[in-house]
Amino acid sequence: MDAGAGAGSAAVAGSQVALLLPGMTLNATVFPDLGIPVVAPDFSRLELGSDGSCAGLIENGMAYYAKLLDDMLVRSDSWDRSRRVVVAHSFGGMLAMRWLIDHRCAGPAAIDGLVLIATTAGRMYDRVSIRLLRIQEFELRMGIRFLIRWWNRPRVTRLVKRVMGGDGEDASPVDFQTMSIESDFDLDLAGWRNTNWRAMRSYRLALAGFDVRDRVGEIDVPTIVLHGTHDSLFETGVAHDLTRGLPSAELRIVEGAGHALPLTHGSVVVDAVNDLIRT
Repeated sequence: MDAGAGAGSAAVAGSQVALLLPGMTLNATVFPDLGIPVVAPDFSRLELGSDGSCAGLIENGMAYYAKLLDDMLVRSDSWDRSRRVVVAHSFGGMLAMRWLIDHRCAGPAAIDGLVLIATTAGRMYDRVSIRLLRIQEFELRMGIRFLIRWWNRPRVTRLVKRVMGGDGEDASPVDFQTMSIESDFDLDLAGWRNTNWRAMRSYRLALAGFDVRDRVGEIDVPTIVLHGTHDSLFETGVAHDLTRGLPSAELRIVEGAGHALPLTHGSVVVDAVNDLIRT
């Protein structure tokens, strides 16, 4: 994991720092330059066993990733700043909530603000509904729970990586800022190129049992929830539900933004971070 890669520069002097937690298959270059130092872990090439699983992951799910995040922060002196914010997208948002709850927002998780982008506190496979068609305000969506058990078999994940990744089974690091991303599907394709197939399966296994709806109220820090009206994975109702569960949250619906919001509407993310730092 890279403690200094991605948007911004950890070498920049200052009292603020942001922890960047990108969505599944992505890396920190999906975020805009925030103008402050960052800590940016990258799980997209993490190999947990020969088939993307291990005992700790199966047993602990997202808490396993939270422990990996702890280990990374221990090795990074960049997180030691007077004001700390977390900026988290999709899978990264779920990881952020798990991590904050596990630490009761104290110790390494004592933060001054949280930006949650296109994410959910509930069961991901129940909340995702892939948009198949959009005509003006009408949308046709399909849930994925019935697909995921088959979709996440090692052979299937490996095959899809070969087909969609474009570079065989190996991951090819992607600089998302240099790419022309016009849709969530474009982002997904780039993410497959960026990600090891074992890491992809590990992400999905961590998500299988994720649900912090009964504890999300413990995250009592200033929070801004960002969600796009054209998100192809989560309907806006998911963002409304998440915001209602957080004690100190503000919802900002971003017109025209999809699931790739931090990349396509970076100024909205920068504004949210600046608002939290000034709080």
